Amino acid sequence: MTREELDRVLELHRLWLAGEGGEQADLHRADLRYANLKGADLYLADLRGADLSGTDLSVADLRGADLSGTDLSVADLSGASLDDAGLSSANLRGADLSGANLYADLRGANLSGANLRGADMRYADLEGEDLEGADLEGVRTNWFTRTRWQENVHLTDQQRAQLGMRPAPRAENARRGRGRNTTVLARRLSR
Repeated sequence: MTREELDRVLELHRLWLAGEGGEQADLHRADLRYANLKGADLYLADLRGADLSGTDLSVADLRGADLSGTDLSVADLSGASLDDAGLSSANLRGADLSGANLYADLRGANLSGANLRGADMRYADLEGEDLEGADLEGVRTNWFTRTRWQENVHLTDQQRAQLGMRPAPRAENARRGRGRNTTVLARRLSR
């Protein structure tokens, strides 16, 4: 997609959002590698399966956008708003998500090597994600999110420490039923 075509889609999207005609941005399967979309308003945009690798989306408004199956590897999403965005099965390998609002569906997303420093993930839906090598320093979570992550997301002891969680139970303790997260959760719920 040329820069002129992209600018036209963004202008029509702006008009659509303002209720002045235009049309919702349809950028699914678009090749937008290394594009400069810093601060772009892509609220409710359709970006399914797009190639946004290396793209600058810092401080962009991606609330409610459908980014499922999108390649966002090494993209700059620092400070981006991703509230209610669909990022299931997205490739965020090595992406910069520092300070981003990630109230998003991240099930099956690849977050390996991603910079999540200071990201707000209190309502992020994670299950089966690859967080290998991801920097989780200062990530904002809540008790419910951390409990779900303990059950459904593989975290290293270093990542657990970054999130203020206890180290994972060792294999011999898990076999004996000690240190199991489900036991702790069941005790808390029975009170």
